Amino acid sequence: MRRTLSVFAVLLAGQAGLTGLAPPPASATTAAATATLITGDRVTVRTAPDGRDTFDVQPAAAKGMARALVHLRLGGRDYEVPGTALPYLGRGLDLSLFDVKALLAGGQVAENVPDFGAALTKQFKEDNARGHFGGQGLFAGGASFALKGAKQPKAQPRSVMRTVSVDAKDIGGKPADTGIAFLYNTDDGNTLDPNENYNYFAGGTAKFSAPDGNYSALGVFWTADADGNPTELRFSAQPEFAVKSDTTVRVDAKRATSKLTWVTPRPALLDDTGFLFRRAAKTGPALLVDFDAGPGVPISVSPTAKPVTTGALQTYPYSRLVSPPGPGTPYEYVLQKASAGTIPQQRYVITAKDVATVDATYYSEYASAGLRQRSGMFAFEDTSGRPSHPIDLPRRQTEYVSAAPDLVWFGGFSKYVLPGPFPGWAGGQYEAFHGYRGGTAVTEGWNRFPLHPAGAVALEPLDDATVYTQPAATRTGDLLRFAITPFSDNEPGHTGFGYYGESRDTITGHYTLTQDGTAVAEGDPVGGFALNLEQEVGAEPSTLGLTLDAGRTGPMYHQSTATRTEWTWKSQHVDGVTLPQALYCARGADGPDRSCAVEPLLTLGYAVGGLRPDGSTASGPQGLDLTAGHLQSAAASAITGATVQYSTDGTTWQDAAVTARGNGVYHADFAATTDTFRGTDVSLRVTASDATGATIAETITAAYHVYAS
Repeated sequence: MRRTLSVFAVLLAGQAGLTGLAPPPASATTAAATATLITGDRVTVRTAPDGRDTFDVQPAAAKGMARALVHLRLGGRDYEVPGTALPYLGRGLDLSLFDVKALLAGGQVAENVPDFGAALTKQFKEDNARGHFGGQGLFAGGASFALKGAKQPKAQPRSVMRTVSVDAKDIGGKPADTGIAFLYNTDDGNTLDPNENYNYFAGGTAKFSAPDGNYSALGVFWTADADGNPTELRFSAQPEFAVKSDTTVRVDAKRATSKLTWVTPRPALLDDTGFLFRRAAKTGPALLVDFDAGPGVPISVSPTAKPVTTGALQTYPYSRLVSPPGPGTPYEYVLQKASAGTIPQQRYVITAKDVATVDATYYSEYASAGLRQRSGMFAFEDTSGRPSHPIDLPRRQTEYVSAAPDLVWFGGFSKYVLPGPFPGWAGGQYEAFHGYRGGTAVTEGWNRFPLHPAGAVALEPLDDATVYTQPAATRTGDLLRFAITPFSDNEPGHTGFGYYGESRDTITGHYTLTQDGTAVAEGDPVGGFALNLEQEVGAEPSTLGLTLDAGRTGPMYHQSTATRTEWTWKSQHVDGVTLPQALYCARGADGPDRSCAVEPLLTLGYAVGGLRPDGSTASGPQGLDLTAGHLQSAAASAITGATVQYSTDGTTWQDAAVTARGNGVYHADFAATTDTFRGTDVSLRVTASDATGATIAETITAAYHVYAS
C-alpha cells in the first residue's frame, strides 16, 4: 500500500490540519499534500525528486473492514479503497471517489452524506449478513456517489470487442455474489480504462468487454463476521491467457489453496498481514492490487507453476508477527517475500539468514502509547507504504526484519498520538531508506537523548540512484540551501519532527545566516517542521555562520526541550561539482539536480553512558561519548578538538574532563548527583573544531535526566 523510493512522511496540508502518518522529513526531499476520502481516511501523497509518488494512509477506522485497506494502481493512477467500499465499486460508489490525485486537485463528492464512513460500515454489515451488496440502504433506488465532473471511461479503440466472462465460486462454494474481479491487458496496460479494469461478481460472473490480446485475471474474495470484521481473504488468479473470441476464465475461490504461513524460529502470533499482486504489461502502466487485511486475517492464494511470457508478474505477502504474552524482552517479525513469474506456495520457513536481528530501543521520558510504522519496498515497486501499529513506550524489543538485496525499508515512530478525529504523529523520528543483510545483528536507538539538530543521511550506497537524499547544507554557485531538523536523535539516517507541535505546546525557533560576521538572512522557521532555507551570498571566499535555535515544551516533553547550535565554516563559489547519485541539491524539472557541493558543516553525535529507555541515568559519575564529524560527502578535514560543559541548574556550567579517542571521538567524564525524589536535568554545552577552522557550538537544555540511586 503506498510505496515509492522517497522518504516516508506526513504533513499539515493547507487548512486540512494534521494528516497522514507523520510530519515531513527535515530534508524537504519531496513535495507533499493530503487528501481526505469520503470515508474519512486521509492519504498523504509525497512526490520524490524523480517524480514518483509515495502514499501514506491514516485509516479513519481502528478495526474491521473499514480498517482493511486496498491500494489499487489502475491505468497509471492510484486509488486508496477501504475494505467497506470495495464491494460497492461500480454499483453505488464510483472509483473516482478514491482517486487520490483527483481529490488533491480539488475534486468534491457530488452529494454530501454526513459521517459517510460510519454509514458505509453499517451498510456493509447489513449487506454482508444477507450475502449480497448494493441496491439497498445508502444505495437504494440506484443511488450512487462520485466526484463532481469525474472523468468518464475513454472510448475504446476501433477494434472488435470480445466479451470476457470471469466466472467464480465464492469461498462458500456458491456462484459468487461477493468479491471483485480484475482484468488486465498484458500487451499494453493502457488498453483498458481504470473503470474497465474491474467489475463485481453477480450470479457467479463478472463480465468485461475487451479487444483481442493477452490478458490476466484476478478474483479477490473475502468473508466478514456480523460485526464487519474480515475473517478470510483469498486471491485467485489466471495470470495469463489469450482473448481471440468471446472467452470465459475461472477464478474460483477454492483454487486459492495455499494459505499464507510463516514458520519462524521463535513462536509468534500473526498481527497485521496482507498480500500484493502486481502484473506488468509489455508497455504501459502496471496493475497493482495490494490488500492490507489487518490483524490476524488468514490469506490464501492460488499457486501457479508456469511463468508468464508477456510482461511481468510479481507477488509478495507481508506480515507482522508478535511474541506471545509473557516475561522477557518482547520481539516481533516483520516479513515479506517476493516472487516473480509465478505465484508460489505460501508457506515460508524463516531462518536466521533470512532476517536481520534488530535490537531496538524506543526512548520516551513519559509512559505513552505511540505508533510505529515500518514499510518494505522491492525494486520492482512503483509505490509503497504500510499503516502504523500501536507501541507502548518507552520500550525495548527485538525485531527480526526480512533482508534481501532488492528490499529497502523506511518508516518512523511517534512518541504519542495527537488527539482529535484524525489522530496524527508527534514527538518521534523518521528513518531513511535502508537495507538489511540477512544473518546480521544491528542496534537502533529511536529518540535516544539528547535530541539536537541534524540533516538527512543517505543510508544506501552513494552510487545508488534509486533513493534520493538532500544533504543538510549545499552550495550551487553562490546559492546556499539548508535542510536541518531540530530534535533529531543520534541514529544516522534519523530525523526528528522539528518545529512541529500542537495547540498545547510552545514551539519557538530562529535562525541567522552571516557572511564574514554580517547577517544576510534571518527568520523564524516555526511551522515549517525544519529549517528549509535558500539564500544567495557573496561570491568571494568568506566565513559563513549559521545559528539555529529551537524550543519545544508541552505536556509530553521534558528532555531536550531547547537547543542552540552555531556553525562557522569557510565557503566559496561552487562550479562544476556534481553530487553522488544518492544525493541531490534540489528537485529540477527533469529530475534531481545534483550540480552542487555539500558545505563542510560539522556534525555531533551523543551517547550517554547507561541511558535508560526513559531518558535517565543513575545519579553519580557520568560518561558521555561525543562524535564530531562532517556532513556526508562534504570535504572533510581532521577534527582538532572538542570541549564539554555540563549544568544541573541550567545556569552554572562546569567543565567535563575530555579524552580524545581518535577519528573525531571524544569521551567526557563528570559527576551529576541529585538527592531529590524527582531527580535533576543535565544540560550540555559542547564545542568542536576542525583543521580548516570550522567550528560547532551546541547547547542542549535538559538534555537528559539523572535520578537518585
